[in-house]
Amino acid sequence: MAATALGILFWLWPPRSARSDNFVFYLPNSRQLVPVQTLDNIRYVPLLRVLNLVGTVSDVQPKRHSLKVLIGSNELELHAGERKLKLDRHDMEIGSAVRVENGEWMVPLDFLYAVLPRLTTQTLAYRVGDERMFIGDVRPLTFSTRLTPLANGSRLTIQFSDPVTVQTASTNGQWVIFLGNKALQPLEQRITFKDHDISGLTFDDQDGVPKLIITPATANLNFYPSVADGGRIFQADVIQPAQPSNPAQSAEAARPAQSAQGAPPQQPGGAPGAATTPQPAGPAANAAGTVAPVPAPPPLPVVVLDAGHGGSDTGAHSRDGVTERDLVAALVERVRGSLTSTGKVRVILTRQGSNDPTADERDVMTNLARPVAFLTFHAGDLGGGAPAAQIYTYQAPSTPDALAGPQALFVPWNEAQQAHLARSRDFATWLAQQFGHIDGLAVRSPAAAPVRQLRSIDAPAVAVELGTLAPSQDAGSLNSGAFQDPVAKAVADAVTTLVQGGS
Repeated sequence: MAATALGILFWLWPPRSARSDNFVFYLPNSRQLVPVQTLDNIRYVPLLRVLNLVGTVSDVQPKRHSLKVLIGSNELELHAGERKLKLDRHDMEIGSAVRVENGEWMVPLDFLYAVLPRLTTQTLAYRVGDERMFIGDVRPLTFSTRLTPLANGSRLTIQFSDPVTVQTASTNGQWVIFLGNKALQPLEQRITFKDHDISGLTFDDQDGVPKLIITPATANLNFYPSVADGGRIFQADVIQPAQPSNPAQSAEAARPAQSAQGAPPQQPGGAPGAATTPQPAGPAANAAGTVAPVPAPPPLPVVVLDAGHGGSDTGAHSRDGVTERDLVAALVERVRGSLTSTGKVRVILTRQGSNDPTADERDVMTNLARPVAFLTFHAGDLGGGAPAAQIYTYQAPSTPDALAGPQALFVPWNEAQQAHLARSRDFATWLAQQFGHIDGLAVRSPAAAPVRQLRSIDAPAVAVELGTLAPSQDAGSLNSGAFQDPVAKAVADAVTTLVQGGS
């Protein structure tokens, strides 16, 4: 029945421009590429191909403008040109209309996290905006980066969460690091460096092969790759060519440079090869003229900051027009600056600009970063007229969570916070102590509550609520730098205590 359905032209849509690429599905023992089409600026994937990755489609019943699919014990009904669909006869709505292109039923990408988790018992992990999903028992790797200046170049250090087997190649003026068969979820698709030698690092798996691409800032640089710590650390020394001062040096420089193992350094245009042992690079030369390597500093631990609400969800508001959405976004930017200035941590934000990730999406983004700390910021009516702060840690509700059910399958770290409650309470205590040093801020004792955004965080985590933000009062003072700067510094001091294993 399914094969028949795929061969029928259900509906003809007017011609439109379309751009195709791939969406990568990582399964425990394989990966599958599913083509993505951009239609009228909306990205779509083929419905039946996706469903067969997460379950077994037992029947497909096409009609002129509708399609009914039986997958497992579920019945899914869709209508061409409509956003509404039925799942087990219950109405649902997705962000864009279902399409039919060349006889194939297409659904927008938001179908992957709004509907797909309800059609399978497998764990699904997908971050909105990404081009990949992890299905079943797949724990993707992630990585952190650090760029260190050398006397004659730069050193890029990449630390992976688990060992990888890498091979390097150079092509089209770039260096490519192939990451073997490991599933990988980058925290950022592209990292841009302000550096004389390396301009950027990009992750790409659109052909099903995970790889990192290093883009040099100038041409004719030498590339010395190496691995350490059993494959957990990859280093690339990008070295500027020596400038000869006499003809004899010029002739010598024209010969291929040999490494300690007899292999020449890579330049763009070379062939693939395995990265093995460190090559000589660094600022200090020994008596034989060989440059000694500089030990790479360890990667910085990650702190995740979550600004509550976003998009059309403005949250609480004050009499003078201050919204919770904008207030906490501004505060998070100041906190990020204070944390970054310590030089002890790297900061990741779950929300930037006007976007509004769901709670599940914020969970996935956070846990893939494997942070040392997570803070979610909110504002509301805490009573009284003076600025106030309340810090919460997680406490499981005494009754079943209203959000539990099929949608929870989307989050592989459900209830992960339970393992970190003691450390979270310590973190809340240190944070309250730092807040206590701010003049004019009423600080309440830390409390435990069933805060949804803390439930699935696999790290020490707290929620910070500021007040008072209420329709009966002005809140300009909460929105000022005079208030937010000391709060940001207090957060940075508490995080430093946590990172240093404070007692």
